[in-house]
Amino acid sequence: MKNMLANALNKKHAGILAIAFVLLIFSFQKSEGQISREFSLPLWISDNMIFPSEANWTLRGSCGSSQEVSVSFNKIKISTKSDKDGIWEVSFPSVKSGISGDMMFVCNGETKVIKEVLSGNIWLCAGQSNMAMHVKSSKESIEVGDNVSSLNIRYFNGKQWQKITNENVQNISAVAFFFAAEMQKSQRNPMGIFVAARGGTGIEAWVPEEAFPDIETGNRFRTLVNDSLVLKAAREDDKDMKPYGQHRLAKWGLGRAVPAMLFNKLIRPLGQLPLTGVVWYQGESNTDKVSQATEYLFWLENLISSYRKYFDKPDLLFAIIQLPTYDPGTPESLKAWEILQGVQATVAQNTTRTVLVDIRDLGELYNIHPVQKKEVGIRTAKAVCKLISIN
Repeated sequence: MKNMLANALNKKHAGILAIAFVLLIFSFQKSEGQISREFSLPLWISDNMIFPSEANWTLRGSCGSSQEVSVSFNKIKISTKSDKDGIWEVSFPSVKSGISGDMMFVCNGETKVIKEVLSGNIWLCAGQSNMAMHVKSSKESIEVGDNVSSLNIRYFNGKQWQKITNENVQNISAVAFFFAAEMQKSQRNPMGIFVAARGGTGIEAWVPEEAFPDIETGNRFRTLVNDSLVLKAAREDDKDMKPYGQHRLAKWGLGRAVPAMLFNKLIRPLGQLPLTGVVWYQGESNTDKVSQATEYLFWLENLISSYRKYFDKPDLLFAIIQLPTYDPGTPESLKAWEILQGVQATVAQNTTRTVLVDIRDLGELYNIHPVQKKEVGIRTAKAVCKLISIN
């Protein structure tokens, strides 16, 4: 009797296990064949955006697996299909500059409309506080005038695009704005500017970890990227903003940001942004010591090559704004400042599709934040236009 009961129970358990196994296989097959993803677009896509003119460019997004996706703008309509992972990609043909309208995306019955987009050029303007300085803090703030809205300049803040108007222009980077205004005046193309700038930061914060130079400082900084004490110090520095040099990260020979942090936070999420070029105005926080300024050569070379790789554009234009004349207050810092100016010139001369913007005469001897910014933007635009004409 006991044996019969045991056999029955075993058969019952075996049946349950078999059913469970079949359900598991069915569930696995269903999940593997049909991945559910939210219909999403890249971070840089929003109303009022600028997209590239006179060039082909690629756009990637996600939705459900194996779904039909269509993108339309003006007379252009492109259809594709997402892969099994829900990723889709379309290649836009070249369009003339200044074409405007709404861009429509459709997937599986869901429609997203991006309003008032415009074809033109997109420039990343990055660096420290001299790049971050707003128009209202510049010497030429009152020269902006009342016709800003007619300039066709749009600003990307890392999350959304906005048209630059008389109401918001004073809170935009002065160098970036005057650069864009001069570029549009010279080339007649709508301009999009993405400003990524943080005061007091060294170049090491803007370079991806994988591109740190293979030197002692690069290897040491690599160990600091995820160091808990360094990260804690950075958080505390953000809260009380002690004077530069007295900030906590100075203990490790750093500016106001952890190595690779600003690349990871501001640049990496926007790898799809179809840039025309980069304006780089930085270096002040890498002049505390002569060794820092000398090694800046390796960091700047690697920054340029890594950005060209990351944005998938080997011919990405670079304009390096040379540090203006300034006396940091100590003999070593002054020597380091002059060395770094020379390093900037060397990198620009030895790197393809790269130009130096000489603003040494625009500095203020005892002010690290010279307020004359309009001429900086104009010279940068003229240098870039010359570089474009040569290439």
